[in-house]
Amino acid sequence: METNNFENIENFLLEECAAMVKYLAGEGLLMPSDVTKLMNQNLENGKSLKLENKEILELHNHLSAKVYPAQPKAISLLYREAQKKSLFRLFGPVGLIRRLMLTTILSLACFIIVGLSPSVNSDSVLKGILDDHGWELLLNIIFFLSAAALGACFSNLFQANKYIIQGNYDPKYESSYWIRFVLGLIAGLMLAILFPDLVTLETQQNSDIRFFTIPLIAMLGGFSASLFYRIMNRMVVTVETLLVGQTSKEEDGKTSEIKKKEQSVIDKKQIVEELLSLKSQVKEGDVDGKISKTIDNILMN
Repeated sequence: METNNFENIENFLLEECAAMVKYLAGEGLLMPSDVTKLMNQNLENGKSLKLENKEILELHNHLSAKVYPAQPKAISLLYREAQKKSLFRLFGPVGLIRRLMLTTILSLACFIIVGLSPSVNSDSVLKGILDDHGWELLLNIIFFLSAAALGACFSNLFQANKYIIQGNYDPKYESSYWIRFVLGLIAGLMLAILFPDLVTLETQQNSDIRFFTIPLIAMLGGFSASLFYRIMNRMVVTVETLLVGQTSKEEDGKTSEIKKKEQSVIDKKQIVEELLSLKSQVKEGDVDGKISKTIDNILMN
């Protein structure tokens, strides 16, 4: 069992080395001189015939330094995905991109189809969730959700594509993309339904302009769920300030007065101590020098 584990680790490192060599060759970058050892390596049946474990580790380290900031894991993943023969590869180099592309196409189709319905119009959008009902309300909510989904997909595709181009895409973070997608749906829907007053007064006077603006707000919420979080957080802070702000100010004022009184008492005690010290020094002579020294000490304190 231990021998098989070592062989699996060895083959894993060799596969990453081979992927990094192809990456360097494709980018036209210089390769370490010990790459020739890998070229003579026989990988048939998963057995290493010429390279020692130490040599494999050194070669892997050299190649990793050469491909930086790209990561060996990402390069190896892209290499394996490129070997697969599937029509779905047209939608992206890795599984996450393909799934996001499919979600984007479905969201776009839903946005267009629902938008064609006569129930989705400027009047129904202006009504809001409390003034509308039934099938018309459902279609409008689906319309807003599809707009939010388009914004969320756009943001996730843009971010994932950047990591793939840089060669440091890590599949272990795939779940975070879908979490952001769901948060984008919630944020886009809430912004479109609960915050219609975010539209400017000028667009409120023109219902046709507002009809296109509210879906845009939903798409904006889907693109950046953190925007909705900041709005809600600001509202919580505002309400908290209104409810407890005055009380806090009064308490802070009382605390400040108490501190001032305590400091005044301390200052008076210091002055009394200095005067008592001056009195004792007058008895000893050199009155002028003692008084000047005492005044200096009081001023410095």
